[in-house]
Amino acid sequence: MASMSPCTIEKDVVDAMKKFRRLSNKSTMAMILRCDMKTNQVVIDKELKDISVEQLIEELPSREPRFILHSHELKHADGRVQYPLNLILYIPDGCGTNNRFTYASTANAVSASSGITRIIELREDISAEWLSKELAKAY
Repeated sequence: MASMSPCTIEKDVVDAMKKFRRLSNKSTMAMILRCDMKTNQVVIDKELKDISVEQLIEELPSREPRFILHSHELKHADGRVQYPLNLILYIPDGCGTNNRFTYASTANAVSASSGITRIIELREDISAEWLSKELAKAY
């Protein structure tokens, strides 16, 4: 039976998250992370560049949680362009109590290790329209 304790984050994953932060000011990109329940560690699942919200949604499994480091282009009314960073905690319906607990209890460690403090929690089926609105909220 898999453990219900938070997953650890190895140095190579932390280094990859820091590299993602440095590169994230030029394009819309995402790093998808998952908890490996056998080793109880956070591992990189996929790295995606120049990806739309719709394409990101297609990359997510329908019944398995994921952490998503996400940078997207945000155009302001005054013409400024920003690439804000967000940590998306994706916990879809039907993923199971063990997975929900493990991801929820690991989220703060992923936030601290990545240096991304804004966490968006998705606990139901995701749509491109909803995610786009959520990403623009605080900016």
